[in-house]
Amino acid sequence: MDGQGKRVTIYIGETDQWHHQSLYMAILEFLRREGCAGATVERGIAEFGADSRIKTHRLLELSLDLPVVVTWVDRSDRVERVLPQLAQMVPSGLITVEDIQIYQYASALREGLPDVRVEEVMTRMVTTIHPDAPLAEVVEKLLDKDYTALPVVDENGRVVGIISDTDLLQRGDMEVSLSLKKAIDPDLARMLITRLRQSPRTVAEVMTTNPVTIGPQARLSEAASVMSKHGLKRLPVVDEHKRVIGVLGRLDILTTLAMGYLPQAALRQHVSTPHARLQTVAEVMNPTGPTVSPETPLTDVLALLAGAQVKRVVVVDAARHVVGIISDSDLFLRLSHEYHPSLLEYLVSKLPLGALSAQAREHWQKARGKTAADLMTREVVTLPTESPIGPALALSAERHIKRFPVIDTNRKLVGIVGRTQLLSALVSETTGGEAQ
Repeated sequence: MDGQGKRVTIYIGETDQWHHQSLYMAILEFLRREGCAGATVERGIAEFGADSRIKTHRLLELSLDLPVVVTWVDRSDRVERVLPQLAQMVPSGLITVEDIQIYQYASALREGLPDVRVEEVMTRMVTTIHPDAPLAEVVEKLLDKDYTALPVVDENGRVVGIISDTDLLQRGDMEVSLSLKKAIDPDLARMLITRLRQSPRTVAEVMTTNPVTIGPQARLSEAASVMSKHGLKRLPVVDEHKRVIGVLGRLDILTTLAMGYLPQAALRQHVSTPHARLQTVAEVMNPTGPTVSPETPLTDVLALLAGAQVKRVVVVDAARHVVGIISDSDLFLRLSHEYHPSLLEYLVSKLPLGALSAQAREHWQKARGKTAADLMTREVVTLPTESPIGPALALSAERHIKRFPVIDTNRKLVGIVGRTQLLSALVSETTGGEAQ
């Protein structure tokens, strides 16, 4: 971004709110979601405005509503697109727009990923499991965690395998993914674990052997490249004797990116070239994906979710504006517990609704009046097509969002993009295509 641009200056009060959040923070988050170039918040020491009252930080005239100034610099076309929505967030205050010359706009981090070692960002408290442990113990250890894989270690702490949600589903007699186990009725979850306890199989029979590992001195970009190449979400970090000393998860990388973490010892003089073209979400998104209207019946939503690879259905209005999103977990969260067994039966069997048990068919008859609008998550975070992949990944980490609907300049749905696609693109950008 260089050449002619716009500077938008927004004058508001420190106590101004937007949906129970500080207005200045709501403005920053809104601008970042819209893919804007950058904004700064400054706190003033005195002001007077439309109400003619002088507000100051002086002790004898203490005001709890000191002035706050938000300065936003961006391309002219983006300002014209976003400013009308921004103005609706500022019912009282002052907004000015000026033409400016942008001389330089560059990231302080080289090629998107901080130049740090794996040991600086890895998780050191590692939950492991022994090869002889029963499969039910894996589920019990993972059920309250935000990850779905465990390193398998021998008596000396050496990594001999890894066991994941996928291993359990494919070879371990587990009926449903761990992400769904966390969403369903606790009594049903306990029943599923009890069934798994009856299996005589052990971790050694189901785990993935010869797992991919990484050393603590490896650079973060190298680890991200390895994860992207092998399609992994977690890497055991091992010492020279193959003993596990930590785990590097994909979320660790994303959180590091979101925090802008760059220790003094790792600072480099290199700065991204101002004219370097970064990939955008439009270049890596999936342009196709299941969509429904708010009026779509529950049974049709179920059929789409059962056949969707990403287990997400985007809800759009007649103009293809995103109004909601539905995941398989949303169904368990928004349908009462009486529906959970039948819902689980359908998602596991992937049979037509008419082929299910009599009890399941009776439940779906009761739910005939439910529509996508009853099931969807309404507050959907979307990404504009022009959003760079780095900030998109940072937002994914901060908001714990795995997949984003992608919208064009008219706010119409044009695709969906997930963490895996974004991280692969960032690694490719950083390593010059080595991860491909």
